[in-house]
Amino acid sequence: MNVLQLRMSVRQPVRVGSLARRAAALPSPTSLLVAGAAVVAFALPAWAGSAPKLPTLDLTLAPHSAEGVVDRVDLTLRLGRPGIAAGGLLVQSPLVIVGIPGARFDGDTLRAEDARGPLELKVEDVPPTPTQTMRQWRAARATVGDVTVHARALPRKIDATTRNGPLFDLRAEAAGMHGAGMTFVPTPDSTAKHRVRVRWDLRGMPAGSRGVWSLGEQDATTIDTPDVLTRTFYAAGPMQRYPAAGDPTFAMYWFTPPPFDANAVARGIESFYGYAAKFFGDPGSAYRVFIRHNPYPSGGGTALAHSFMFGWGAGQKQTSMELQGLLAHEITHNWPKLDGGEHGDTAWYSEGTAEYYSILLSRRAGAIDDDEWLRRVNERLFNYYTNPYRAATNAEAAKAFWTDSRAQRVPYGRGFTYFTKVNAQVRAASGGRRSLDDLVLEVLRRQRSGESVGVKEWVDLVVRELGPGARDDYEAMVTGKTIVPAADALGPCLRLEAAQQSPFERGFQDVSPTVVTKLVAASNAERAGLREGDRIVEMTDTRDLQADEAREMTITIERDGARQTLKYLPRGAAVDGYRFVRTETPLASCRF
Repeated sequence: MNVLQLRMSVRQPVRVGSLARRAAALPSPTSLLVAGAAVVAFALPAWAGSAPKLPTLDLTLAPHSAEGVVDRVDLTLRLGRPGIAAGGLLVQSPLVIVGIPGARFDGDTLRAEDARGPLELKVEDVPPTPTQTMRQWRAARATVGDVTVHARALPRKIDATTRNGPLFDLRAEAAGMHGAGMTFVPTPDSTAKHRVRVRWDLRGMPAGSRGVWSLGEQDATTIDTPDVLTRTFYAAGPMQRYPAAGDPTFAMYWFTPPPFDANAVARGIESFYGYAAKFFGDPGSAYRVFIRHNPYPSGGGTALAHSFMFGWGAGQKQTSMELQGLLAHEITHNWPKLDGGEHGDTAWYSEGTAEYYSILLSRRAGAIDDDEWLRRVNERLFNYYTNPYRAATNAEAAKAFWTDSRAQRVPYGRGFTYFTKVNAQVRAASGGRRSLDDLVLEVLRRQRSGESVGVKEWVDLVVRELGPGARDDYEAMVTGKTIVPAADALGPCLRLEAAQQSPFERGFQDVSPTVVTKLVAASNAERAGLREGDRIVEMTDTRDLQADEAREMTITIERDGARQTLKYLPRGAAVDGYRFVRTETPLASCRF
């Protein structure tokens, strides 16, 4: 994730039941990671009628528009004969998750009934964890037959001062609404597979409205655990869509016209998605992208099951190529992952493969040319070698994840550089017959056959391929030793060379879009005159600054009622790094 310059988002589904509640995205510049792996929600197979009967879970959403603005979303959740004992948990929903407020459902805005009539509920707020505060509703008596839960969720009120974060919250935009289910859809805490159905009642919405779920438009059904309702996106209203008609494998949706050609972006990423899905053995699977407009100057992106939402704010500039890179990374998250472990144990794999294959498959698919491919490779290497957490262990970086956006980026550059090295080693050891592709696809095949493949199995796999030294390389990566691929790691067309590189350092916290916070002592920003608490009126786009080491930051701030404009070079002291340069052998003649 790399282009919208928010360091908080989510790339993998967040499970809000009792099993995997560790949040660990998004954006990479676009992301805040949430632990867990991207889970494919399988479409209902044609033969499902002959399968053993599954419990049912039906959700109907009825958004309501008043004077052209969505003011509420009424939800009806029908649980097929759940058989809950007195005092048992009926549904739950977070009040807050990774700093994003959820629907509170105070008073009687959440109620239930079963075959015996109204079902008294006991509300219980679970002690908060570092990532969420959960509210639960328990049945006062044993349930009889089917249970129907009625709830009313109100869109979050936001303005120009709202702090950015993962794109979970339920919002109204233009004449529509959108959000992630985890903030407004209460669900049972069950790990059993259900027949899950989502339906839309759009009678309270403007003419021409459509309802979209990550897994389908209008009415959609899947077989999955109940938390599929929380780790997916919802949108309804008179939105634009690419393609304009038909039942697409890939689709993109938006309400407010963005400052880029959304159709052109969609066409480009559609070709990448088709190529990547085929490469990872998942042809024909669907993917949906939602675009959100923010009233503040920040973007960001969040990935959930087979879907992604990204935002744009006032004054932001996104090119089609930048957005292609962001979306390619997020889409790749649908496939490579390792099982088990905490976020710090496996993020190098999920983020590293997303970085590596989003670039490589874009080139193979013809979505980017050789120059753009090399630029992206060197950009990843630059970010890795200049990251001040480069020498941190995976565990140390994970510990700082929530407090320092630079720590959030460690798995991206570390994983990418490690895989670049491993790929070259596999090619050399096999005489060019095998590559990293073979290892990553074997992990997927084994997982699809029901095997759990985690860190241990990965290490065993590379040791089998390369010998005992591969274990040492893995341990060196985990403990923060600097990774240096072979000089010819990308073949005879390119050569790795040492380079002095000046890391990007804005000089203050990069999560708050409007106020200078966590000013870095002795930084160029402080030397230029910035002070803690200065209100930011305008500043140079971060992406422009990162792309050009000589580009100065121009920032206008307001302090004590007076405005002033400051300039400084947003760079830290130079460090030792590496980059690939062209040789006399043309890139077109090399295979990657």
